[in-house]
Amino acid sequence: MKLIKLIFSFLITANLGFAQSPKEISDADLVKYKQEIQTESLKLKQELLKKDYSTDFDKQVSIDFQIDTFLIEKLLSKRISIDYSTPGITEAVYDSEIQYDKLLNKYYQSVLKKLKDSDIEILKRSQRNWIQYRDIERKLNSEIAKEEYSGGGTIQRIIVASRYAEITKDRVIELFNYLSRFNE
Repeated sequence: MKLIKLIFSFLITANLGFAQSPKEISDADLVKYKQEIQTESLKLKQELLKKDYSTDFDKQVSIDFQIDTFLIEKLLSKRISIDYSTPGITEAVYDSEIQYDKLLNKYYQSVLKKLKDSDIEILKRSQRNWIQYRDIERKLNSEIAKEEYSGGGTIQRIIVASRYAEITKDRVIELFNYLSRFNE
């Protein structure tokens, strides 16, 4: 929901504050932005290393999670600030969902490795249930975006993309929270 509010407020600001048209982002631009953001993440990591953590494991997991999500959110923000057209925002949000899905797999595997063999099936069942939830939630989200329910409009594409990303991001956070509860 925060992402949707951020996008809407940005769209309003962008439309009022920019005299130029949105700029299409090339692959070369994306590489450059990712490099810039990677440099920023190194600075963030240095700041995070100065904080106190309860254990070394907590420190590692917390810093990794914050850097992982920073990279995704910062690139999303950068892309939206440059190409604030509906297709540009939609593509950026869908791409962020893909990146969150990669993180989901990373944190799922981390939790899986921490569990005893006898408890692995619980996580697997939970994940299968979440996938069912995700898929049906996406379907409902797409149905509600139809003109007959929402009035339609191109903004619905952004709303649908944002909800897709939000669902996956929420699961990443859940898995991170499970992982952060383990003692090492």
